[in-house]
Amino acid sequence: MNKIYWDRDKISILTNQIEAVPHKHWAMQLFLSVEKNLEINIEGQQISCKCIVINHNTLHSFSTGNRLHFTLIMEPAAGFARQFDEILKGKNCHVFDNPEIDKAQSLLLRLIENGGMKEYHDFMIQLYKALGLKEQAKLYDERIQDLLSEIEQGNCDTYSIASFADKAALSPSRLSHLFKEQTGIPLKCYLQFHQMKKAFLALSEGKNITEASMTANFDTPSHFAAVTKRMMGMPAGISLKDSVFLKVTGEEISYH
Repeated sequence: MNKIYWDRDKISILTNQIEAVPHKHWAMQLFLSVEKNLEINIEGQQISCKCIVINHNTLHSFSTGNRLHFTLIMEPAAGFARQFDEILKGKNCHVFDNPEIDKAQSLLLRLIENGGMKEYHDFMIQLYKALGLKEQAKLYDERIQDLLSEIEQGNCDTYSIASFADKAALSPSRLSHLFKEQTGIPLKCYLQFHQMKKAFLALSEGKNITEASMTANFDTPSHFAAVTKRMMGMPAGISLKDSVFLKVTGEEISYH
């Protein structure tokens, strides 16, 4: 089973199909068990816990073992992703173990049973509370803010750094440097995250993998498959099997 919620700045997944070999990516990722502790390997260390967030560019492997788990892949420039930087303080990971996590697990069970948008929003509000997240805004250079807005809207004709650099009246190298300086992540990795999201939305609308790859401007379907494997821990083909794709709409979830 895969139930994938495509939100504005994150990908939320309920799944029992992750079989991820050791890999790393530039998105931060959170794992939450449904009932029993999850078992995850981070940089060669086996960790048993209810909830954990993994820093970007950190080697990790994980298997659901045919049991349902929740994972959250964070859009790297999201406000709450930046708050995790403060929680992690440069560490590879951080384990959350407090009574609020138990409440989040209870709402996760309700989400599994019903799966509606109300249950999703209720669960996410409790999860934000359990993680201690607060509303936090960050001011970017106007050119970077315009770039983030354009990519978020998903109306890009191309995900070429050169094309975005032309719009910002900067050289590709200068734009890449400025983006990394302000967000902490490479622009190329950020663009791939949004390409993957756009491709999966196309798949949810009935397009096949080749058509979805073209829609999201991937070089080839195999390129899309490789990015999906790296970011989600499962091949694109498995991600489609027994999957439900839900696009989250409406007001943002308040987490203060």
